Amino acid sequence: MPDRNNRNQIDRGDQAPQLQSTTGRPLPNNIEAEKSVLAACMLNPDAVDEIATKLVPENFFRPAHQLIYAGILELNTRHIPIDQISLADRLAAEGQLEAVGGRPYLVELANNTLALTNWKNHTEIVKRNSVLRDLVYASTNINALAYDAPDDTNEVIEDAEKMLFEVTQKRVSSSFQNITDLLTQAFDEIDELVNNKNQMAGTPTGFTDVDKLFWGLRGGDLLILAARPGVGKTSFALNVATNAAKAGAAVALFSLEMGANQLVQRILCAEARVNLGQLRAGNLQEGDWNAIMNAAATLSGLELYIDDTPGLSLLEMRAKARRQLRDKKKGLIIVDYLQLMQPPSNRRDGNRAVEVAEISRGLKVLAKEMDMPLLALSQLSRAVEMRGSKRPMLSDLRESGSIEQDADIVMFIDRSMDEMEAETDGRPDWGTAELIVAKHRNGATRDITLSFNPEYTKFGNYIDASQI
Repeated sequence: MPDRNNRNQIDRGDQAPQLQSTTGRPLPNNIEAEKSVLAACMLNPDAVDEIATKLVPENFFRPAHQLIYAGILELNTRHIPIDQISLADRLAAEGQLEAVGGRPYLVELANNTLALTNWKNHTEIVKRNSVLRDLVYASTNINALAYDAPDDTNEVIEDAEKMLFEVTQKRVSSSFQNITDLLTQAFDEIDELVNNKNQMAGTPTGFTDVDKLFWGLRGGDLLILAARPGVGKTSFALNVATNAAKAGAAVALFSLEMGANQLVQRILCAEARVNLGQLRAGNLQEGDWNAIMNAAATLSGLELYIDDTPGLSLLEMRAKARRQLRDKKKGLIIVDYLQLMQPPSNRRDGNRAVEVAEISRGLKVLAKEMDMPLLALSQLSRAVEMRGSKRPMLSDLRESGSIEQDADIVMFIDRSMDEMEAETDGRPDWGTAELIVAKHRNGATRDITLSFNPEYTKFGNYIDASQI
């Protein structure tokens, strides 16, 4: 594996000649564009603030330009007017003046008045070449990983994906937007909602009252679904996955607990309304076979993808989701379940609360990056089992309060586990379940009653017979 210190040197461009000889081609760069950007900083005070939001010293290929730009940023931070004299004084104080070419080179840069006409485009050129160099550095390091790999190939793949992810993060930039532009976008969205008020704005769950409350699952939202063991959070997630796929969404389901074959059996039984226990025992009637075949025909045409890799890391999940859901107009990501995911390697310090916090934060970032809703299942702490009331609360989320903080929506499923419990005051009736919406960042919270058939592991819309 490449030495970390060496790689840091490569990232700064100190070993550019070595990489050039290794690849046989020059590294991507445009020295004239770099000179133009530096000249604009020295000649136009207004340009510095905008350029500073797009470039850092490491984006420059020539080491001398990195030092000069760092000096410019330092002067700008201290509100000192930037010119060749003040810049030379600052570089001399740091012992860097001769390294950048001395005062004559600064004078040469300042004389480039043509830089004032096209510095914005030149800034983008410098940024683009920096990203391309990062890709070269990453590919070089990945190549070295492949030739000098440890026994654990998963570690190699994770390191490789991390290198590419770092390049992506450097490429992504954010800037302020004027309220006027944002208002225009907001009115366009409102107009679209009004014109399509009878259509679901987000990805539908298939449950009428749930969709009325959320108006579909929205892109970028992190939804948490938690319940006691055996209550049916996985079954509910599978029902949502199937309903969303039927509505035209591409669904990526990551199952870290159950195998894909088990999940498909559950999906088939729920769709065909066949007893899951009888299916697993092999006790199927002729009518059951017909129902299963019809269900299979319906399901086979859906964009529903299942990955049952155990111990999946956030980087692996991100890479797989991007590959599978790329260019999909409407999608949904489901994770079963959050606490089984592997935290980033730099966070595996034994502090489980910190690890889970990193995972939940990463899932929220993934939802925003993909612009798709992400439904993550979560365990509850043992506290809910120790008290008299079994109704879950936000404080019952296991191992990290950051789950609640990161989530846009937090839901709990609560139902009676037997008929005796259903007869207890305050417990859901037998054959029903309560979907408790405990947090809704963009709307109201409420309890939604659903029907539940344990034989088929299927949730459905609740119909109150007394209201018919």
